[in-house]
Amino acid sequence: MSTLRALQQRTLQAVLDDKPPRLRELRGDGLANASSRMDVYRHGYRIRLRTALEAEFPGLRLLAGKRFGRLLESYVAAHPSGHYNIRWHGAGLAAFLEYARPWCARPALAEMARLDWLISTAFDAADEAAVSAMDLAGVPAVAWADLHLRAQAHLQIVPFTRNVEAFRRAADADGPRPRLRRHRRPRHLLVWRQALAVRYRPVEDDEHCALTAAMRDESFALLCDRMAEHHGPANASRRMAQLLRRWLDDGLMAGWRLQQDSM
Repeated sequence: MSTLRALQQRTLQAVLDDKPPRLRELRGDGLANASSRMDVYRHGYRIRLRTALEAEFPGLRLLAGKRFGRLLESYVAAHPSGHYNIRWHGAGLAAFLEYARPWCARPALAEMARLDWLISTAFDAADEAAVSAMDLAGVPAVAWADLHLRAQAHLQIVPFTRNVEAFRRAADADGPRPRLRRHRRPRHLLVWRQALAVRYRPVEDDEHCALTAAMRDESFALLCDRMAEHHGPANASRRMAQLLRRWLDDGLMAGWRLQQDSM
């Protein structure tokens, strides 16, 4: 290893360690001694990490309130950035809040962090063209049973037990802090990007069933069968048509095919 590379590695370790070793190469001057100079780097590094996290987790900031700063400090101390891009440092925050004390005693914090991160990563996802109603207008009626839809790659459906979406909406609108509520049973949120706007909304049980089936590449006929389980055979096709129209209007689909033919 070159002398410069070795020095860089020792400096990095000194910045990350709680009790940094003394570096012989680091010298003081009339303004600050060697130890003070190292502290500038160590504190600056942690401040930059916290600043990046604050930008990525506005919903969590609103939910955690006065505890937010201490929460970030505990995460930064336990999880130094492992990526050259500081933007990805928050990837493990939700998992950290699930197991680390005292944060694990408040499950809503991990759920809120998860939603914030999904919104952040959806914004950065690669662009894909969205299927429109006009794109499907030419599909013959007899062929609809064999239609397969392909969802946007960044689309996510995630279960939540608290009303964390209300906190994110309040944070986005700079509104007042909502009251935290626990759902009687888990609900699902859909997160995706439409053009340059990241969107999120709850999905009902029937839409969750149909959309996850579509994401598994099930045919339109099978999607209608799943709707029949919720609404009966007489209403299944109409409900499926309503859902498909909404999916297309929301830009959820990136492609479609008939049988084995890619479109």
